[in-house]
Amino acid sequence: MSRKLSKKLSKKLSKKLSRKNRFCAIVALFIALFLLAGLTPASANEDDWDNLAVTLGLENSIVSKDGYALEALKFDGYGMVWVQVMKNGTVLGDAVLENNSSSWCYMDSRNIRLKAHNVTDQRTLPMFSSLYSPKAEVIFETKRDIEDNVILELDLEEDKDEYLLSDEIIVDMELRNTGKVKAEKIKLELDQEGLLIMEGCPEDVMLDKGSKKSCELRFKFPEKVKENYNITVKVNWEDSSGEHFLSEAVEIEVAEPLKIYKNTGSEGFSGSPVYVTLSVKNVQDRVVNVRLLDLLPATFTVINTSDSESNNLSSNSSSYLSWGFVLAPEEKKTFSYSIISEQPGAHRVPQAHAYSNLCGQLYTECSDSENIITIYENISYCQYSNETLTEVTLASGADLSAYLDKNGCALLDIRVENRALDAFVFIPKGTRLLDSQKEPLKAITIKEADQPLLPGTLYPAGKCYCRLEPEGVELDPFVRLSLGLNNSMKGNFPSIYRYDVTKHTWTLIDSTLNENRISARLTNFSVYAVLAEPPAEVKLHVDLVPP
Repeated sequence: MSRKLSKKLSKKLSKKLSRKNRFCAIVALFIALFLLAGLTPASANEDDWDNLAVTLGLENSIVSKDGYALEALKFDGYGMVWVQVMKNGTVLGDAVLENNSSSWCYMDSRNIRLKAHNVTDQRTLPMFSSLYSPKAEVIFETKRDIEDNVILELDLEEDKDEYLLSDEIIVDMELRNTGKVKAEKIKLELDQEGLLIMEGCPEDVMLDKGSKKSCELRFKFPEKVKENYNITVKVNWEDSSGEHFLSEAVEIEVAEPLKIYKNTGSEGFSGSPVYVTLSVKNVQDRVVNVRLLDLLPATFTVINTSDSESNNLSSNSSSYLSWGFVLAPEEKKTFSYSIISEQPGAHRVPQAHAYSNLCGQLYTECSDSENIITIYENISYCQYSNETLTEVTLASGADLSAYLDKNGCALLDIRVENRALDAFVFIPKGTRLLDSQKEPLKAITIKEADQPLLPGTLYPAGKCYCRLEPEGVELDPFVRLSLGLNNSMKGNFPSIYRYDVTKHTWTLIDSTLNENRISARLTNFSVYAVLAEPPAEVKLHVDLVPP
């Protein structure tokens, strides 16, 4: 019995000792891991490393980064790759990287580090994949050079492309510290080339790394102006590498003071007048002295000019007209004259030129576009008696300028038509046609409009829904619209109706019916259509009378 007891005791003792040994081993392992973590370079600040993930194989075995070259020398086929690292052609060493290892391999005084994952392991390949091309995905990182120098960037942006003299100039300034250290001694200087400062930039600025300083620079124009100005912000600072300078500039352009418009009739007849209108407007808020010069087309001569500006006019009827005048702020002057030519053909109309003085700054400007005048032969419409019914027929959208006087009155009967829509507008001689700006009307357009909703009590009786443009015209006393009727017209009492686009309603207009056409007098332009009331139902009552 004693022997059995002693054996049991010895077994229990040995179990206790083995448990104690295992506990000590575990404690020792934790201590070793802690010490190893302390000796391993800290990787918490990953911003210190530039990362590059590459895939190396037998065909693409070399990659370069920041002066380093990484080459895959050999694959063992079981999840390991042998690599070599060089710097500027000098071999730094080699290493064996294992698939999915969590440890970094450091080289070159710990300035580079490598780690591999997804290295080809043929044991995981399909059964019939004895032929394979091994590859390894390697993370190749180089340590950044952290400099203690200040790096600044400056941006300036103006709020407009061109400025009126009454405008306030606003320039957005942004100064950024893109370096890795704080900038404490930044000095700013402003050069505005004579502009009056309303709000400038701060003289001293301090910026933490990665931060920025934004502000608005505000200026206004002086009494005497230039054509353009340069606003320059200069920045200087000091750091461990010495003193540095930086500057940025924006150009401020003054808008030209005049807007010049020239309008000329596009057609005329040999020996008949063509009317020319010039408008000049001062868009600045300062007084402008102007000399306006307008060249005549070749073969043309002046026959009359506007009387209101005759005192300021100097002319040479064979070449040009010239006006001298002063424009107050926002003032506009308009000049008109008529010219004739005996030479048929197409004649180019030169641009009008203006020479102006704005607060001591000289400008040369010209009208917006050039025109062509077409002169036709052997047609004259100036000398007609009141009894004549002769009229000119123009297509929809054609230029009316040659057939209206300077006040916008028709010189003869005018018919503007759209044959495709079987619609025309008749303008009796003497009718005054003005646009929404109270200027002579340039053209009348007749086109088909989309069909608005119709009330259930009306049927379409015409060939189209007709839109007359432009809107806002002044017709004194009236023009007459004539529309064709639909041959398969249904309903009774066809009339022309006007559509109100704001109220979405149709209004009956007093109309005149003549066979297959219908017409009405108009005093404004809109959408018009021929509509008819529905046909009346006829009921037949028959009384049967016994014989």
